[in-house]
Amino acid sequence: LYEHGDMDEWDYELAVSEPLPDEPYPLPQYAPHLTEQYVKTAAGTSVRTSIDAGLQRRVNAVTDRWQESLALTGINDLAAVVFDVHTGEVVAYVGNANSTSDGTPKRPGAQVDIVRAPRSTGSILKPFLYCALLQDGLMLPNTLLPDVPVNINGFSPQNFDQQYCGAVSASEALAHSLNIPSVHMLRMYGVPAFKDLLVKAGMTTLTRDASVYGLSLILGGAEGSLFDITRIYASLAAFYQGEKPYSPRPRSFPFNDKVAVWYTLEALSGVHRTDEMDWRLISSVRKVAWKTGTSWGFRDAWAVGVTPDYAVGVWAGNAQGQGSPGLVGARTAGPVLFDIFNLLPPSDWFEEPLLSEGIEAEVCPESGCLAGQHCFETDTLLLPRKALRSSPCPYHKPDGAFVLPPAMAYYYASLHPEYKTHRSTSASDAPMEFIYPQQGSVISVPRLLDGREGGVVFNLAHSDPDAEVFWHLDDHYLGSTLYIHQKTLSPDP
Repeated sequence: LYEHGDMDEWDYELAVSEPLPDEPYPLPQYAPHLTEQYVKTAAGTSVRTSIDAGLQRRVNAVTDRWQESLALTGINDLAAVVFDVHTGEVVAYVGNANSTSDGTPKRPGAQVDIVRAPRSTGSILKPFLYCALLQDGLMLPNTLLPDVPVNINGFSPQNFDQQYCGAVSASEALAHSLNIPSVHMLRMYGVPAFKDLLVKAGMTTLTRDASVYGLSLILGGAEGSLFDITRIYASLAAFYQGEKPYSPRPRSFPFNDKVAVWYTLEALSGVHRTDEMDWRLISSVRKVAWKTGTSWGFRDAWAVGVTPDYAVGVWAGNAQGQGSPGLVGARTAGPVLFDIFNLLPPSDWFEEPLLSEGIEAEVCPESGCLAGQHCFETDTLLLPRKALRSSPCPYHKPDGAFVLPPAMAYYYASLHPEYKTHRSTSASDAPMEFIYPQQGSVISVPRLLDGREGGVVFNLAHSDPDAEVFWHLDDHYLGSTLYIHQKTLSPDP
């Protein structure tokens, strides 16, 4: 260079006096999994990514710190992705946190790019079902849904806490991620229709027939990638703000009712914080619409959140598939989600929809349904355009009494002291329902420790608290019960 005239004598003397490095310095490892993705898809070409380098380094620091902490509890892998809602671009991408040291893997599975790996979805798809039901007019935002033991052709879903509310509003069922109401919602919408909606929204992993997934589709019976699912959340926010949804097929993006999307985002903004804080009481805590998910066997923990500007997705678990008792979305992925949001510029909340974007209708405040002829008190709400297709309130009787079906009332009354039990006066109302066993169940009579045959406790709810119930098994009279309707029976096979 000196002889060629590209370097003066002073620079030449300084250069030759410096010792040569022993070996090349390692290349930066800010987003190794994303780099590997481009090696596979764009080998031999120059690629300029949308990654914000400063944000990427800060997200790396957060996820590396959390990965080290979670690894102490047997949760070894952590992934995160951040989308810019307005552009649809990925601005931070952590395929697997803390994965390399000097370019070599730190642990088995560390090289797996979890952001794009198909994993059991847990409850993370529930907001899409809620939104779809609202925009198709099959349900209103606060329609009461049954939350009682159920058996559907041998499929008996359970809530995470194994408790029952009896009846719960659809928005509360979403905010608390209740499984049983969600299964009722999927039966209402239809498994094939929901699978088709998810594919149109941008899920690329649903390659099997809808019948294979069945009703478990809403509870983690399918696999999705953190990339696809976070992108759908980002697209919902983009659509609501009048921008182009970022999906593989934006023209066929299936969410098309702004009022339905608004109610979905509002329901998700009411999710309880993992630190048991209520953001509404603390002005410095930003408002985020977010959802968590936990797969069967505690193998996958999800948390996805969205604001008007950003969508953040987090996954925690083990790339090799083993579960961990502490692997719960709200406890593991949730705190990481909010630490990442704290790195991002604060956002205002979504503006409320205009009256012209929906319809106004009278709604029963107790049932959440369209007001029926016997609903004496009503609220006027802005609803999705097809809301008038939904059914009117079925629970108010001609005398104005609010009467739930017996099984729903059995659990509901224990949580709502204001609920008054009413004797059914309508011939169309079933006066009693079995709590256990449910229709279609297969039951086993247990053996006691001393070898004697035990019994199965049959439990019944009656709409009349003073009713006497007479029990028969086939043609044999077994006795009667009053107030508490339980019988321990040992039926033959």
